[in-house]
Amino acid sequence: MSTTIGQYGGDGISLILSSAIDNITLQQQQNSWQTSAGTLAETYAGVGDSRQTAISLNPKITQVASWQSNITNTQTNLSITATTMKQIVSLAQTLSTNLTSVTGTSSATSVATVVEQAKGLLSELGSALNTQSGSDYIFAGQDATEAPITDVNNLGSSTLANSIASTVSSLDASNVDTVLANVTLAATSNAAGTSVFSSNLSQSATTAASLKASVVMSTSTTKVGLVATQNSTTSSASSTSTGSPIRDLMSDLMVVASMGGMSSETPGYTDLVTKLNASLNTTVGQLTDMEAQVGVQQSALTTRSTMLASVTTMLKTQLGNAREDDAAAAITTATTLKTQLEASFTLVADMKNMSLASYL
Repeated sequence: MSTTIGQYGGDGISLILSSAIDNITLQQQQNSWQTSAGTLAETYAGVGDSRQTAISLNPKITQVASWQSNITNTQTNLSITATTMKQIVSLAQTLSTNLTSVTGTSSATSVATVVEQAKGLLSELGSALNTQSGSDYIFAGQDATEAPITDVNNLGSSTLANSIASTVSSLDASNVDTVLANVTLAATSNAAGTSVFSSNLSQSATTAASLKASVVMSTSTTKVGLVATQNSTTSSASSTSTGSPIRDLMSDLMVVASMGGMSSETPGYTDLVTKLNASLNTTVGQLTDMEAQVGVQQSALTTRSTMLASVTTMLKTQLGNAREDDAAAAITTATTLKTQLEASFTLVADMKNMSLASYL
């Protein structure tokens, strides 16, 4: 008898084997993904009961990464700010040294030299205040796209500079305090056309301090950086101070730049230089304080960045536990599936040659 086993139910067994082969093949495909990619499945749909956990963790990881990016960008800006503040402090110290050199008996020639140096330092200050990090002006505060100094190339001939020069020209032996008070009043003005600063920064020193840029690095925001016209922690407005160390430095530079033709023989000159230098020394200390503020901000951001890095590691570990596969188990499964598939194909091949007699 040569009738094949298919006539006695072999076709049913063949269908069962074919279905088993298809199932093993699918398992092999998933196992291949697990061994190559190290995850349970190519998509979250295939990770089983841990799917919801894996899905919820990814947005959190993305959010923390965004905060870290904000901190990185802010640290870049603060690094440039710190370098520029160091330059501004050095500039103020240079002016103080120059003033000291002409405080006593000084010729008109010596004073003229200091005057020209002050003009150069004023130009340097204007350029420093318009320093950029990328397209952002680091001393502009919240509106980083607007330059703090509106016309940096003509700062020495601005309305403010001319007003201060006019005030200084009225100096005599009896009005030094009045001259300095009027200089401070002019430098404090925020009126359009008088202030050398942008409209956004033409504010009182305390108001300007509130205009600092904000950085989002958690569920809340933190103000960072410096604003050109802000106060320091040790400065406040008075008859001899605008309340803003940078504004005070600028007005001091404009005063010295207006002293051309003066000497120790000029009435009120010695008193003016002595009081101006004393005020300038206070300003240097306040500028140094502002420079230190930047360092404190940098340290705080570094600490926060370290904390966020720890959070990222924790979240990624949780995601790994929810989605990643056990490599050793995946390899063992791969071997088992290979053996099962080979055995199934062997049975199929054997059945094709089986007669009813051999089957019985």
